[in-house]
Amino acid sequence: MRPAALALMALACLPSPRLHPRAAEELQRGYRHLESGDLERAEVAFAHALEFHPDLPEAWNGAGVVAERRGDLAAARERFERAARAPDFAEARVNLGVVALETGRSDAAEAHLRAALAVDPDLAVARLDLARGLLHRGLAEPRRRRDLWQRARIEYLHLLEGPGHAAEAWHDLGYMDLESGRFPRAEQEYRRAAELSPTPAAFHGLCISLVRLARCAEAEEWCRRCLELAPGSAACRRSLAGAEACR
Repeated sequence: MRPAALALMALACLPSPRLHPRAAEELQRGYRHLESGDLERAEVAFAHALEFHPDLPEAWNGAGVVAERRGDLAAARERFERAARAPDFAEARVNLGVVALETGRSDAAEAHLRAALAVDPDLAVARLDLARGLLHRGLAEPRRRRDLWQRARIEYLHLLEGPGHAAEAWHDLGYMDLESGRFPRAEQEYRRAAELSPTPAAFHGLCISLVRLARCAEAEEWCRRCLELAPGSAACRRSLAGAEACR
């Protein structure tokens, strides 16, 4: 399961056509450089766009992504805060949430992500980050796990109502139910995740769920499929051995 703090940053939408055309051009260049991994040219392009339009939130957001990817979280936070001055720019609020998660400020992260969702309830990356933040808090705080995971579950179900990240939502729902001993529901959720995105993680979760349900032959099949995708997976090998032993 990918930690929420490592979720991909949301790229900004195109800015208003009322911008200086050179600012818009540099902004688009900056995001293309980000996508190709050229942080140096991305930073210069965003800085150039800001010379034309010093308050351009998309450029501050891009500059924040550059800083975050370099590991300079203080600079990233400052730049995202500049971008978030635009009241309807949800992406900057998502990224402030990511920085807060990376620095262990879970309450601040939740506030930023909920602020992003108040702007755009269908912003899938914000919903996924919020849900996974709650999931990981539940792992770190066992006494609060039940409450935190129930809150996470609601966010995952919201995610399934919108576009994007359905496979991740089904996978994480399966994980929480497996860990909570709700094996029939975990099996259904992992199966749906595997249908949407056939990954080793989904196959492995489905294998374990089936073992817990004493459906050993089916479990073996899914563990073998996991090993086909990830031949070096020690977890899949252990689970396959467990499936074989339960027959």
